[in-house]
Amino acid sequence: VYCMSRQNFNYRILSRSAKAQASFQAGFSLIEVMVTMVILSFGMLGVAGLLVSGVSNSAASEASAKASQLAADMADRIRANPAVGLSASSEYLTNYSDVPPSTPTTIAQADKKVWLEALAAQLPQGDGQITNAVAGGARRLDITVRWNNCLGTLNDVDRTSCTNNSANAFKTITFELRL
Repeated sequence: VYCMSRQNFNYRILSRSAKAQASFQAGFSLIEVMVTMVILSFGMLGVAGLLVSGVSNSAASEASAKASQLAADMADRIRANPAVGLSASSEYLTNYSDVPPSTPTTIAQADKKVWLEALAAQLPQGDGQITNAVAGGARRLDITVRWNNCLGTLNDVDRTSCTNNSANAFKTITFELRL
C-alpha cells in the first residue's frame, strides 16, 4: 500500500500542470515567425538602399577627383609653356565639344589633344574648356572640366535632366590659373 502525504500529492499535481504549460508554450508560432521575417525584410531593404547610395556617392566622388586632377594637369602643362599660355590667341584655348587636333604640330596642340582625350576617356561624357581674360595687367586662364553626373539613384527631376542631356546633368570644376 502506498501512502502519500498531502504535500507530495500537491507537488505532483503542480508539476504535471507546469509541464503541460511548458509543452504548450514551447517554440514559436507561425505568425511570430512571419512578423519577424517582415521586419527583417524591411531592414535588409534599408541596408540595400544604403549600399546603392554609397556606391553612387563613391562614383561621384571619384569623378570629381579625376576632374580636379585633369584640370591641374592642364594647368601644369600651360605653366611649362608660358609663352604660348600668355598669348591672347593661345593654342591652349578651347571650347566645349572641340575636337582634339588630329596631328598636333606644336607642344600646345599636343597638350590640348592629350588633355581632351583624357577627359573623354576618364570621365562620363567628359569635356573641357579653356578661356582667358586679362585683369589688371595679369593674364588669367580658366580651365573648366565638365562631365555627366547621372550616376546611381536619382530623383525624378534629375532623371529627366539626365535623359534630356541638359546642362543640369553636368557637373563642372573650374581651375583658375594666373600667369
